[in-house]
Amino acid sequence: MFDEEEKGGKMAAAENDKLFLQNLAKNIEANSDVPSDVIAHVQENLAIPTSQSSICVDGGYTKEQAEGELARPGADLGISISLIKLGLSPEEAFLAVYDYRVKKGQKYGWHTDTHVDPEDGSHAHSEAICGCGHCNVAYTRSEEYGVEGERVAELLIVIKDYQALAPANMRFVNLDRDHNEKGILVVNTDEITVYPWDKEKDNQFFVYDSVRDAKLLNDIVESIKEDSKGKNITFEQLKEVVDQHTGATLGLLGSSKGKPMYKITINDKKLVIELVGNVPIID
Repeated sequence: MFDEEEKGGKMAAAENDKLFLQNLAKNIEANSDVPSDVIAHVQENLAIPTSQSSICVDGGYTKEQAEGELARPGADLGISISLIKLGLSPEEAFLAVYDYRVKKGQKYGWHTDTHVDPEDGSHAHSEAICGCGHCNVAYTRSEEYGVEGERVAELLIVIKDYQALAPANMRFVNLDRDHNEKGILVVNTDEITVYPWDKEKDNQFFVYDSVRDAKLLNDIVESIKEDSKGKNITFEQLKEVVDQHTGATLGLLGSSKGKPMYKITINDKKLVIELVGNVPIID
């Protein structure tokens, strides 16, 4: 009996979510400087957030790979890089996020791509490299991140070790795509997210769930305090470093630098899309 009630409740919730997204898609407000293909992509690729892990801002996740998970620079790996800047060792920085995920019954998120890691295993590569641009530029242009490149390399080795030893606790995706992002969508609400890649129309956008990310960062800081790891890290410190690292990555990567940025909010039951400028270029 309880199983049937639970099943019915889930079906009702799913129907409510579907109607919510349909209504938002019909009520989009955008200025004339927002291109029609941006509006169409948002309209056709709205999703209800899920909360089992995170994905990268990379535009190469299919709908099935993205699922609605929190999109942020480097996925969980990116948070670990920021924690290294704040004084944690690579292993401590990994475990601070990994332990939080495991306590919540969630998974540590990271990714590579088939350019670096072909699925047939034919491409031998350095342990310091994966198919995540955020990780790679933090390694190759470490001066822009305030970390030593070798610390990033050590972090990646720790992550790969845990991927081999405890894959059930890791959310690992090998993206099969070429970069073709048209811009950056900054989602300033926790009520929805946007799938980054519409494969049928071959439209890609970087997606950053900024509001959801801030909440995750705060939760991880609280988890570090509870675990008595002896690190006095505040939310404000972590958020400042994350913002710095996000700007560095967007400004360094050829797939994102100079591209237009759009802010997405919900206001009075309307989905509002605004052009907020272009990504600064870092040479």
